[in-house]
Amino acid sequence: MAPSGMVVSMTPDLYQFKCEMEGVELQCKLEYEPPEENYPDAPDEAECMNLVNAYTNGVDIAHLLMQSIVDHICESALEDLKENSNDY
Repeated sequence: MAPSGMVVSMTPDLYQFKCEMEGVELQCKLEYEPPEENYPDAPDEAECMNLVNAYTNGVDIAHLLMQSIVDHICESALEDLKENSNDY
């Protein structure tokens, strides 16, 4: 499982990320959630990305992916966003 592209901003909170998982090219759309800190009634939450869509050959298969693959896509996209984005 290896990413093959950079995270590209589509809107301030929606990003596109191309990757290859298990030999399948995916065009993913992910939503960025900033960290939530210093709220008196809730624990701090780390920033994260959530998978919205995962297209292959024009078909959204996000709902068919194993959770471990979804987690890997989200973690890889967030890591890429931190390393390569000028907007971050």
